[in-house]
Amino acid sequence: MPTQPFIRPRPPGRSPSSGRPSSSVGRVVGAGLVLAGLFFGGVTAKDMGYENGHKGEAGTLTVRECRTEFDRVGSSRHRYTRPVDVCTGAFRADAGGVTVEDATVETTAKFEAGKQLAVQKTDYRFVMIDEQWVWRSLAIVCVSVCALVAGLFCLLTGFGSRRGPKFRDAWRRMPGGAAARVVLAGVGGLVVLAAGAALLVDGIV
Repeated sequence: MPTQPFIRPRPPGRSPSSGRPSSSVGRVVGAGLVLAGLFFGGVTAKDMGYENGHKGEAGTLTVRECRTEFDRVGSSRHRYTRPVDVCTGAFRADAGGVTVEDATVETTAKFEAGKQLAVQKTDYRFVMIDEQWVWRSLAIVCVSVCALVAGLFCLLTGFGSRRGPKFRDAWRRMPGGAAARVVLAGVGGLVVLAAGAALLVDGIV
């Protein structure tokens, strides 16, 4: 009788090619998601402390006159001229203390004299305050929190690799038991709803 070749049994939960735990790739994926969520969410949340995402003082510009200027843009070889609507007037900061009589801001259209515009004074220029930016930034923060939640799940369970645990098994074996699962699912569900609502408002505003 021919002898069977000796096959060394492979420990459970290890990759046949690398010999490392099959969940290691999932944990690496989880760590990457956590870092990405912290970075993008933190940067965006910090910028939300300012109008339009940069430092400055918000206020109101009372239009005195508007005109169309032509701005040359593009590279040195392919330059072209685009029309730009510019309004000039008196700027008053909402917090008080800052007054500029001849403030100039690039606008989306021409406005009649006396029209009040929401404007922000930065270190270099005046800019129109974009209300959509707030909702867009909120959506980015929510998506970042989603990435953070998903990353924590992968980091704790090893889910996320082809040879790693399946979702159902990883969900059942997650450290912390039912309480941790409820918290993770609750936070994930809330931020998904918040992101959807922010994107919906962003499209409406």
